[in-house]
Amino acid sequence: MRKIGAQLYTVRKTLATNEDIKHTLRAIKEIGYDSVQLFGAPYLLEACAHSAQETGLEIVGVLVDLNTCEAHERELFQICSKYHISDIGISSRFSECQDTDTYIARVNAFAAKAKNAGFTFSYHNHGHEFIRLDCGETAMDRFLKEFHAETVDFMPDTYWLHDGAYDVRYFLEQTKGRVKILHLKDMKRTEQGHTFAEIGIGNLYFKGIVKAAYACGIKHFVVEQDSCESNPIDSLRKSYKYIKTLLEN
Repeated sequence: MRKIGAQLYTVRKTLATNEDIKHTLRAIKEIGYDSVQLFGAPYLLEACAHSAQETGLEIVGVLVDLNTCEAHERELFQICSKYHISDIGISSRFSECQDTDTYIARVNAFAAKAKNAGFTFSYHNHGHEFIRLDCGETAMDRFLKEFHAETVDFMPDTYWLHDGAYDVRYFLEQTKGRVKILHLKDMKRTEQGHTFAEIGIGNLYFKGIVKAAYACGIKHFVVEQDSCESNPIDSLRKSYKYIKTLLEN
């Protein structure tokens, strides 16, 4: 069964207090979302996980950075165990991608710890991983080859793959068997350039993306919008309505 989740970064401005978190997660549940993916520091992960559990939303994973993983390993593992969160995801900064040797070694080392603790571990891309470096390769070229396949999965993002001039469906083929969560994010063109959009409002070919995701066995679709022109809850509602029709066909 394919499930539609919401990445809470989309509604980050309404997560200031425990009451705000409860209100926001109830609104997400009322839209029809099955799950959420958490983000941020351990205190925010704990608060959001508690409210998600109360609201009846599955937690498909957390998304943090490698520094947080390394500095708060014990606390992170405890939160994930307590709330039955199976996947720990990270994203990187461009400066880290420039020093790919060190970064790859750190990722592989922590991913091994996560596996030993009973969790899966995923790398979430942005667009900077597709900048060609002095060595002639992109950081993503290196990641695909040198992240340990038995411990490091990928968490592709449709918008950022397109931003990096990389074909979404080809990336899914390359990483088949190593993707549990796919971030759905649309891109639209404006006179000022491209920007984020509700799914179905932009220009990405989601019918083909979803078909490719099905072929690769992906079951968790997580909607994220980094910035919204309207209320983020309204944006999540529009995206859900569109993607739901694709998943039902």
